Amino acid sequence: MSSIEIKICGKDYTVKSDASSVDMEELAAFVDEKMKKLLAVKGKSSMLDVAVLTALNLGHELMELKQDKDGNDNQINQRLDEMIRKLKNNS
Repeated sequence: MSSIEIKICGKDYTVKSDASSVDMEELAAFVDEKMKKLLAVKGKSSMLDVAVLTALNLGHELMELKQDKDGNDNQINQRLDEMIRKLKNNS
C-alpha cells in the first residue's frame, strides 16, 4: 500500500492507496470541486459543515446510483425469467 499526497480546499492530506480502479488524485479533485461549489453557495460556513454537506450530497448520489442499478438488475432478471418461461413452453 502506497501513500499519496492530495489537496482538498487548500489543505494537504496524505492518504494510503491500494491498487484500485479508483484514482485517488481524481477522486480528490472531484471532492475538492464539490466542496468548493458548496463553499461558493454557503459563503462563510465552517469547513466541517461543508465537509458534512459534501458527504451527504455524495452519499445521496451514490444511493441514487445504487437504486438505479438495483432497478435495472430487477428488470434484467424479470426479462430473463420471461425468456426462460417462453423457452420452456416451446420445448
